[in-house]
Amino acid sequence: MTIDPNDHRPPYQQVADDLRRRIEAGEEFGPGDRLPSIRHLASSYGIAPQTVQNALRELRQAGLIVSQQGRAFFVRDPARPTALTDGDRLARLESQVRELRDRVAKLEAER
Repeated sequence: MTIDPNDHRPPYQQVADDLRRRIEAGEEFGPGDRLPSIRHLASSYGIAPQTVQNALRELRQAGLIVSQQGRAFFVRDPARPTALTDGDRLARLESQVRELRDRVAKLEAER
């Protein structure tokens, strides 16, 4: 996937949405799978590593991935409960609101 400069979403959101789709499809990344490195993702999307970090933060806040300090990012196993802080819950809700806002904007643009 390449970043679409005509897309209304910022690049980090485009990456997050693409990775979300790939995770949810379960064909490429399954529960417990390690995601490619930030450098690898940045290279494959043609963007800066910081933009990839922002996308991964979005996915972590949405509860799709988990990170292990100094190791990597992994697809979260939905069968394993996670302890969410109030900040995590708020971040997850904010992520869901952004996703819904983008979906509504896309539907309205198609009318």
